[in-house]
Amino acid sequence: MKKKKGILLLLFITIFLCVLCLIEYALLCKSREQNRKLQSDEIQQIRKAANVPKQDVSEDGVKAHGKLTVKGINLIDEKGNKVQLRGMSSHGLLWYPEYTNYSSICETKKWGANMFRIAMYSDDGNGEGGYVQNPDLSWKLMQAAIENTLAADMYALVDWHMLGEQNPLNNVEKAKEFFSEVSALYGKKDGIIYEICNEPNGDTTWEDIVEYANQIIPVIRANAPDAVILVGTPDYSYSITKVKKDALPYSNLMYSYHFYAGQYDSAYKNMIEDCQKDGIPIFVSEWGINTEQGGQDALKQGENFASYLNQKGISFAAWSLSNKDEVFSALQSDCKKYSGWKEKDLTEVGRILFSALGGK
Repeated sequence: MKKKKGILLLLFITIFLCVLCLIEYALLCKSREQNRKLQSDEIQQIRKAANVPKQDVSEDGVKAHGKLTVKGINLIDEKGNKVQLRGMSSHGLLWYPEYTNYSSICETKKWGANMFRIAMYSDDGNGEGGYVQNPDLSWKLMQAAIENTLAADMYALVDWHMLGEQNPLNNVEKAKEFFSEVSALYGKKDGIIYEICNEPNGDTTWEDIVEYANQIIPVIRANAPDAVILVGTPDYSYSITKVKKDALPYSNLMYSYHFYAGQYDSAYKNMIEDCQKDGIPIFVSEWGINTEQGGQDALKQGENFASYLNQKGISFAAWSLSNKDEVFSALQSDCKKYSGWKEKDLTEVGRILFSALGGK
């Protein structure tokens, strides 16, 4: 009997110890889970405080969307879905080529960009030169930037950045030469978009631009028959409504609209929607913020403009990815980094421009 009681007592003690162990294990697991949650929350707070951008969006590049076409007023991918391209514009290639390196372009992708605009000045008109004065170097820099952009699985907007010459007809033969070369090399690439005249200005009329486009578009089409082409508009690509009276008879064509907060009022909504109502497809191939003219109000207007573009799904490129000491630059003039930018590395303007890359 005593032996039986001893066995029962030993069994009871064993069961009791097992229960204690299970309770302790459960408490330990709960504690570990709480610690993991706390660590996760702390990490999120640290990331938020450091303004760490969103990670790479691999589902929004050339591999995901493929060949783009223009249907109605929209960009459409090869699956038939509407696409919004969002990206930064380089500054002039001859002045700030360092920001067209692979790391810099990929960094914009982390913030949400799926496109990069490569601004190659054709002839700046100030004696510093462009493609007209220095074609070999301009072409090499352009080609390197295109390769870096495509390698990042982003669309490359090849910009014939005419500005100083005012009328694109002034260098039409050089433009033919350039677009013949670039389309011959990249005509079969899905990720290339051609912008044939950045900002016609001065006394340039829409009729002048039509005459120019009728010479350049066939050159591109000879090598890239279905590529998307952007055509600039009068008055620094601001007077978009002038297109309505004589739109060009080509497919896969869009028209450039440029806007600088602080320089213009908020009539952009009426202008854009008036054109779209008549079937004019618009691509905002350059926009920025001018606090020198508009002060702090320009920042708010810039935020509103970016919000409008993202709500409407209008494609855009923001000016500019450089540390040039001017109000339009995205990076602080003393920022020496080409990637890994934090909030402190961005200008007030740059924070708005980069934020817009995230889309809706």
